[in-house]
Amino acid sequence: MGTMKRGKVIEATASMAIRAAGGEPGGSGRFTRLVNQFTRLWGIGYPHIDEERAEKRRSLLFMGGERLNNGRGAVAFDATVLAPVPGGDRVIETPVSLKGGDSRDITTKITFLRPAVEAGMPLWVYLLDAREAQNVEYEDGVLLDVAPARGLTMRRINIAPLLRDYVHDWTDAGDSAHPAHLRWMTSNGSRYLRARVTWNRVPERYWLDREPVPFSPTAPLPYPW
Repeated sequence: MGTMKRGKVIEATASMAIRAAGGEPGGSGRFTRLVNQFTRLWGIGYPHIDEERAEKRRSLLFMGGERLNNGRGAVAFDATVLAPVPGGDRVIETPVSLKGGDSRDITTKITFLRPAVEAGMPLWVYLLDAREAQNVEYEDGVLLDVAPARGLTMRRINIAPLLRDYVHDWTDAGDSAHPAHLRWMTSNGSRYLRARVTWNRVPERYWLDREPVPFSPTAPLPYPW
């Protein structure tokens, strides 16, 4: 028995809307190629992670007829969105991170995150919520249709400036009172760093949306960076 938490249902609903609008949810080779093209603009390497393989997905979760690749983002991103440039006719396939509910962890790949921040690459996060969304109980191998979240909202932020302002040591844990910091984690006897953002501590000046707005998978993002 497994549980798909409310936040993951919200993220999955946003992912399906992104796919329907021509974007690419995480977990595919195409997604990795798009992210690689984007990060190369800043001279940043991006590890190839293709999570679409069947052995990575034991659950049979569907939403609107689409198979859910539950929790299969890659490094620091969960999808690419077709973001129009304000005031022009150009569209940029921009990698974004989808955070449903109170999800705060950004990535364990500090070797990717640090050069991205230092190079000035935008790291867009869509903080998501919904009027209606429920936890879903499921069994591996049993087909289940997941009801999408209703009344989806977003609040967007480029966390690169936030990390640049608050993370001063990329080799050790930082002050947990700061809105963005690194912290030590332990798994199977190994110790590693994870980047984390406490959203309700982030000053207003960092947010693109001053308050939550209706979710749009094709909303414009600022350009140039």
